[in-house]
Amino acid sequence: MKRLPLVFVLILSLIFQGCWDKVEIDERAFVGGIFVDAVGEEGSKESKEVKPFYEEDMDGTLKVIFTLANPGEVLKGGEKGYVTVEAEAETIPDAIRKIGIRLNRTPFFAHTKVVVLSDKVLKNEKIFKETIDFLERDPDINASVNIMMLEGDIEKLTKIKPKLDIYLVTYIQGVFRNASNLSYIVPVKLLDFISNLNSGNKAIMPVITIKEDEVEIKNIALIKDNKLYKQVDEKYLRAFQFLNDKLKGGRKFVNYKGIDISYFIQDNYRDIYVEDDNGKLKFTIKAELEGYLENESFSKEDIDKKILDDIESILSKSFELEMMETIKYFQDDIEADYLGLEDYTRKNYYKVYKKYKDNWDEAFKEAEFRVEVKAFIRRIGSKR
Repeated sequence: MKRLPLVFVLILSLIFQGCWDKVEIDERAFVGGIFVDAVGEEGSKESKEVKPFYEEDMDGTLKVIFTLANPGEVLKGGEKGYVTVEAEAETIPDAIRKIGIRLNRTPFFAHTKVVVLSDKVLKNEKIFKETIDFLERDPDINASVNIMMLEGDIEKLTKIKPKLDIYLVTYIQGVFRNASNLSYIVPVKLLDFISNLNSGNKAIMPVITIKEDEVEIKNIALIKDNKLYKQVDEKYLRAFQFLNDKLKGGRKFVNYKGIDISYFIQDNYRDIYVEDDNGKLKFTIKAELEGYLENESFSKEDIDKKILDDIESILSKSFELEMMETIKYFQDDIEADYLGLEDYTRKNYYKVYKKYKDNWDEAFKEAEFRVEVKAFIRRIGSKR
């Protein structure tokens, strides 16, 4: 009984304890974008002698730039909706330290939307691995952040003044979203990127380039063995996304009797059959597309079923050839399976996969493909 008051006090202290690590919102610097460039080849030299080690002795192998929201300007709709801070450091944590001691607020990454790595970072295996390791392990960084590669000057990118936005990050996000909706790029989240890299040592990310005072997001960078492997031209992206079961829609153009026809893909379906044909992989890919004609060249009165059948046939053949050309490109030029076929086979045809899993890319390069496409026109003209 004598211990009851003490127990009661302990219980109350647990219930009413404060947040010891709480940081007030006005003490945080919200980082919207992380931009990383490589400015050196190596970090600190290895030393056999134990001696005092100070931060200023560390080399600057990275240039790290943060874009920070400027709350006052955002609230009043001012032109300076964000500010940039940068530091040259050996690692991102070192850059955070250097930037942090110059700010009156603590860098906070929970609301980060964009991570941009320069092509120089992706070409340096050591720097790339250390950068990705930080992004993977930091608990504050949102796993759904968009990650992309920059081909160009990272400082020039961060100095762009968006025409229709006051914040660089939301401008990049908007361009990214519009291009993604039309299947002109392949969107990649940080979590998916790291998961693919860890599971198969291969991953992709979209490429952002600078066009005067604007950005353009196209092409994809292929990552292999923890560094940049090759880039894929945008002409192959529609079939690439379809084969990876990630095609959202977008326009496909064909020519019918001298008329360039715009076909907007609204829905798509694909099925893949895999077999082991006498020691060689054989894939049969069946595809279906559904959409509508956007052209004003045709009206409901002028077009009949035969014309629609002819256009559907042209669309089907055109996409079939596009698919075969893309597959051939990955077999002969890329020489690696980035089309999602290995994962699909492992999940759906494991007995076949088991035979080729140790040399999948070699088997992919020698594989046979047959593609069957059927395109359907559901209406003419956009729906009001």
